[in-house]
Amino acid sequence: MDHVTFLVVALQLYGTNVEGKFVDSTVKLTEKMKLDCVYPKRAMIIQTSWVKSNLTHKENIAVVHPIYGIHIEDNYKGRIHFQNDSSEDNSLYFIKSTLEDVGLYFCSIQTYPDGIWEKVIQIVQPDAFEGPEKENNPVFTEPGGNVTFTCPYNIGGSVQQVMWERIKADRIDSIVLCNTLGEKSFGSDFEERTLVDCTPEASSTIILQNITASDFAMYRCVATGRNKTYAMSFTVAATLDHQWFIIYIAGGISAAFLLLVFLLIICITTAYHKKKKRKRITQALAKALYPTQTRVRSAGIYLYSVLYIS
Repeated sequence: MDHVTFLVVALQLYGTNVEGKFVDSTVKLTEKMKLDCVYPKRAMIIQTSWVKSNLTHKENIAVVHPIYGIHIEDNYKGRIHFQNDSSEDNSLYFIKSTLEDVGLYFCSIQTYPDGIWEKVIQIVQPDAFEGPEKENNPVFTEPGGNVTFTCPYNIGGSVQQVMWERIKADRIDSIVLCNTLGEKSFGSDFEERTLVDCTPEASSTIILQNITASDFAMYRCVATGRNKTYAMSFTVAATLDHQWFIIYIAGGISAAFLLLVFLLIICITTAYHKKKKRKRITQALAKALYPTQTRVRSAGIYLYSVLYIS
């Protein structure tokens, strides 16, 4: 095999590996983006690296080291930054993105003693992004609680795969993918807190544990068969604690009562001022008319006296 043929085969294999890589998150391209990369467990983080893949080659973006700091490649300086809120959070922030930023991104966190943890993020153009659909099937829970989703499907024939996703306005996060063999592939952010049974053929059920604020979103189950696809969506919303619910209701009633009293005071004050104003106008008119009536009466008496004497 000559060098050219070997290179072509190598590139094809590399492209197949990238295409076949399980994508943890799909993010819509915008000028400012956040690529989440938070290590879900407790361990010593040695180093974090960000790499972009363009099928034909890999491009280093940045390296984050807890001691030596942050190194950003020249092509990305002034366009990305890290907030470093915690050692576990190595999310990448784009502040000036371009169309050239579309592609696959790999966040690799080297830890001790757990080893290497990796997350794959795909940035797509806006017209290729499937955002949230119409919300339905609401599910209520509290932060720290658990949520159970059940997706019954009847697509006529064997199911090839079932995908569960969390959907937000600018990103889609893969939760778990079940295939025909009952095997499951978890999204990196959900592996430690998701329970799923991939064996049933008529339905799929997952349990999402330890709900956080970022989990209040829309969820979708997509079952794919040979000739048909079935989708079902859910919306997870927060429920108020019973005690706080009573406080909110009482506060709302109190606010409404105070508003009513305030409006009543305004109405009474306005009516009082209008009545007082009318009284002043009446008195002013009376004072203006009184001298005129007196002069007319005096003139009449005088004329009568003259005529009578004559």
